[in-house]
Amino acid sequence: MRKCSEAARQRRSRKAYYTDINFDLLGQIIQAVTGLTLQEAYRRCIFQPLELENTYLVAREEGFVPRPYYKDTPLQRDRFVISCGASGGGVTTARELMIFLKAFWAGTLFNQAIFAKLAPSRKLQMSFYPIAYAGGYMRIEAGYPLRPKKVLRGHSGSTESFAYYAPQDDLFL
Repeated sequence: MRKCSEAARQRRSRKAYYTDINFDLLGQIIQAVTGLTLQEAYRRCIFQPLELENTYLVAREEGFVPRPYYKDTPLQRDRFVISCGASGGGVTTARELMIFLKAFWAGTLFNQAIFAKLAPSRKLQMSFYPIAYAGGYMRIEAGYPLRPKKVLRGHSGSTESFAYYAPQDDLFL
């Protein structure tokens, strides 16, 4: 019995299981350390330095949340986005998302040496294939047979949004 349990534990330790709770905990830590609301901390540390004028964290029912669509039907996701906070409550434009993405990967916001120190990416549960995860971002390897695989680094959002960087081509999506 002990050998089976140990083997199962080792298999699990090679996988990552995606959840938003770590982002939410990080948001709480940011608020505790800075003494600011999460909205104000983001504004001071990210939005203002990058001059993002149309980017914000939705904090209240009055906040504008753009609607995603399923075919021709707009989806009502306002309360969900408001409840997300650090794990996905941000609203931005495509242009400003590209400004953020470029600053993120260029080292403008974070010291890039930190990424090298983070644990290697681990494959997520099968429902997320081919995504691996580490350091707060997704890593996707994809390609055609007999060709080198391309790597995308970034994240997909819950409202069909995404932001990825392909370092081998210096391409931002």
